[in-house]
Amino acid sequence: MKGSRDPLGVQPIWSRLGRHVVGNLTTVSNSVTDFTVLLLGYYFAERVASETHVDEYVTTFLKWEQLAAYARAARNNERSFRGTERVARRLSESKTAPLGMGSDAQILSNQKIYGLWGLYSVPGKASGLLEGDPTHLTSVARDLVEQVHLPLLAKAGLRGVRTLIERLSSEHGFLDLREHGRDEALLDSIARVLGTLRAPEKALYREHLLYGGPGDREATHGLQRAFADVLESTLDDPDWRVTPESILFLAHRARAMGTAGEALANRLERIRTCELLIAPTVALFEHTLNHEGQSLQAIAQAVREHWGTAPRDTIDLGATEAIEPELRAGTGEPESGTRWMRLARALHGGDYEEAIRLVLEQNATIMKARGDAAPWARLADGKLHVNLRDDSSPRLPPGERLPLYWRHAYFIDSLRSVAFALRA
Repeated sequence: MKGSRDPLGVQPIWSRLGRHVVGNLTTVSNSVTDFTVLLLGYYFAERVASETHVDEYVTTFLKWEQLAAYARAARNNERSFRGTERVARRLSESKTAPLGMGSDAQILSNQKIYGLWGLYSVPGKASGLLEGDPTHLTSVARDLVEQVHLPLLAKAGLRGVRTLIERLSSEHGFLDLREHGRDEALLDSIARVLGTLRAPEKALYREHLLYGGPGDREATHGLQRAFADVLESTLDDPDWRVTPESILFLAHRARAMGTAGEALANRLERIRTCELLIAPTVALFEHTLNHEGQSLQAIAQAVREHWGTAPRDTIDLGATEAIEPELRAGTGEPESGTRWMRLARALHGGDYEEAIRLVLEQNATIMKARGDAAPWARLADGKLHVNLRDDSSPRLPPGERLPLYWRHAYFIDSLRSVAFALRA
């Protein structure tokens, strides 16, 4: 079926709210090391094109990403970068690895789309590290590469970056993964560059990744800097996670930070209000899809037994009314915001029959907006008919868990990951 992701259109809602406090990062651009690989990839792509007079920017970038991946895995024992599974398998199965655009060389099913070129270039631009068309390094990013990274490569006995440029320029090539093999010094040097954050890197990344760079004045009006400062207070707690309770605590801390903190607190409270509505709504929709052929009343009664009146204590109708413009973001239509408010009132009042009708109506509206796709489920003759079900969906949370229930990103964990890496 078409439109099989985000069946209720909540991603535009939480993304819009999240962008008020995190303007540059995405849910997947959460690794500082990956940003270093990104900058070096653009630098080497430009160098190879300049020296060979062949504009194979993507090819050079992907080959560099492959080199970096093998160095990270084999030398730094990293296991969290994109493509880690293929790299680990090749390291265990062979003493050589191909470099290039072929399917046997790529470390992801489509490395251009799912690797750093596809997923980090936009955050790189938003952070003020990349610019232009064609995309290239900004002056501050180029200075970092040339003044910090390249000298480190030179110290490894690689004739500056000549060996690396030659490897990336060759049309075909294999990486020697053997200990004491031909590429041992190459892998060691790349691993050294990517293994430790040095003071100039931390300073640049703090300003451009953690605080959002020069574009943050327009993106969050400085709230990201305040949010990063507040989040840093959580870094010593290994059990910390995003919940309505933890976000409320951060909002309280922010209010002690002056005007910017007051504005940040208001934004965090709006995010909390939104999640207290959309998280249980998504769970309710997924739960409903598991009841093919049952009556609306039977499904609602099961939810009532599971949740009781818990949503009455978690959904603040007044606060939810205040974010109604953001709730329209799923479709851009006024009735979408109205429907979400009706959902809030139904859940708050324990009217689960109405809530189920409304989530089915929301899904049908979203699917229609995506090219007249069929809804995932519908009511006919008083019974539920399911067209598409996700068997991997989590179970309906119990009522006592709703005050801590959180499902959507709002880019918060990405910002916290960057903060943690820069402090470590």
